[in-house]
Amino acid sequence: MASNIKYPDEDAVWYIEGDKLALLTNVDSEGDTRTNTKGGRKLWKAIAESVTDGLLLHYHGEPNSVKNLIDEPDIDNSLHLFIVDYVKCKLFMDRSATVPAEEASRHMTLSNLHERKWKDALVKFGGRKRDKTGGSRVLIPFNLR
Repeated sequence: MASNIKYPDEDAVWYIEGDKLALLTNVDSEGDTRTNTKGGRKLWKAIAESVTDGLLLHYHGEPNSVKNLIDEPDIDNSLHLFIVDYVKCKLFMDRSATVPAEEASRHMTLSNLHERKWKDALVKFGGRKRDKTGGSRVLIPFNLR
């Protein structure tokens, strides 16, 4: 494809929202970098290039690992509470081993409650195929005009 975008890694960006694909660039149709009048910031607008032979996007599908207590897991926000249930299940189970027997049964009951919530989430959301295996993906780009 003949293009005015010489360095796509610097002058073009893309993002996915749901099943929509957005292509943006900071280069106009003549190949000049767009800048606004205040501060010289780059203006990102819909790409003004015609795609004739298709479009190839590269991305990394591996989630970021959690290294500190303040890090957020790199998964869908709707699943964060289920991870909390998993952690609570394990913490209550550990706690039941260190307390007297009359308190241990209460901690095991709470552990079982959180384990049930965690397993229900696995059944409910596990079939959505959120794994990071490779292969072709189909996206329908929306009209950028």
